[in-house]
This record gives sequence, C-alpha cells and structure tokens, in this order.
Amino acid sequence: MVPIIRMSIEAQHLLLLLNWMSPAFPTGAFAYSHGLEGAIDNGHITDAAQLGDWIADLITRGSGWNDAVLFARCFTDDAEELNELALALASSKERYLETTQLGRSFAIAASVFVDCPHPPFGHILPSYGREKAQSQVPSPVAKPWEKVPKADEGLLAYPIAAGTACAAMGIDNSHALLAYLQGFCAALTSVAVRLVPLGQTAGLEVLRDLMPVISSTAARATAATLGDLGAITLSADIAAMKHETQGSRVFRT
Repeated sequence: MVPIIRMSIEAQHLLLLLNWMSPAFPTGAFAYSHGLEGAIDNGHITDAAQLGDWIADLITRGSGWNDAVLFARCFTDDAEELNELALALASSKERYLETTQLGRSFAIAASVFVDCPHPPFGHILPSYGREKAQSQVPSPVAKPWEKVPKADEGLLAYPIAAGTACAAMGIDNSHALLAYLQGFCAALTSVAVRLVPLGQTAGLEVLRDLMPVISSTAARATAATLGDLGAITLSADIAAMKHETQGSRVFRT
C-alpha cells in the first residue's frame, strides 16, 4: 500500500495550479485560437513583436481583461450571476463556443481533484460529471406550467469554472489569477508559433516579455470590481467574428 503523504497547504495549492493551468490539462484548449488564427490569416500578425502587442492588449483592455476580472470576482461574488455576465460578454458566436466548451471540460477534469460530493460549480452545471452539458431548446409543445429553460442554461464560462474551483479549494486569489493569465497567454503564443510561424525561441521571448504585463494585470484585476469591466480591442473581436466564415482553418475559433 502506498503510504499517505500529507502536503502543506501551500504545496497542495501550487500543485493544483500547475495541474489546472497546464497545457496538458484536458480542456481541449489547443483547439481554440480566440480569433488569433483570423488575425494571422488577414496579415495583422506577422512577427513576434506584433503577437506580443496583440496578447498584451487582450489581457489589459480586451476579452482577456474581462475574463481576469470575472475570474477574480469568483472569490467573493455569486458564481451564477458572474456566469451569466461572462456568457453575455462573449463578443461572437465562436468566443461563446470557446468559453463554454473550455468551461465544461475544465469542470469535468477538475472534479478529479475536488474531494467533495458536489463540485463547487454544481449549482451552475447540475448535470456535470453525469450528463453532457448542452443548451436546451424549448419544446414547441411545452405545457404552460413546465419550466422553459434559457438557451444558455447549464453552460459554464471558462473563467467562472476555473475561478470558482480555485476559490473552493482556498487557493490564493492573486496566485490563481497569475496562473490563469499565464495559461491564456501561453495558449495564444502556441497558436502563433504554429501558424505565423514563429520559432520556439521567439515564442518564449514573447512570453518572457509578457511576464510584467501579466503581473500588473493580475494585480489590477484582483482589486477590480464589475464596474471595471470593458473591452476596446475591436480588431481582435472582428477577427474572431470573421473566423466563423474563414475558408481554410486549423482551429475551431
């Protein structure tokens, strides 16, 4: 029998973050580009410098910033209300698909690490772990007294899934947010390494240069309120929208 080894709280939390925010964690993040494939296809991003600026803008004043604020609020606010807001803030069909698919996959995978009968997001995703989460379409023959579900009922946005899980496990908010933003930036950098293409060294240099931006953004988002939500990265949003009809593509978004 393998002996039970007790870990310190700090070690347990660090190992959870290393698992949950790792590219190897089975969320399927490798299949999504957050619209970056569209930006590369139309020539907006052709080198490492442009990639770094693009990602920095996303996490300081774009969709990445909104997700960071929502992630941080999971430690204090009602997760169900935050989830509704996160879904409403998706600026395109593909962004909505991306956040809900990643959220569902994260919730299922994280349940392996959460030692409680009901996952921390169980009240948002009641069927999680047992049935496939999917939007429910009201039946045309539904009786008046039957509940008609919302189109997005049962769907979980990725920052809410990750933030709620970290909060439930008692992980420090600022540490969790650093790991979350690092994972976001690393995933997009990996997309560009393959598509621009950038060399592996150039990709690492982008991540190196983004470290101060990630750190300052995490600090801002930790102290932010819902009133600080807002995005002005219109080129990124338009690239995500145009990707829906892009002819040849590798990524789902």
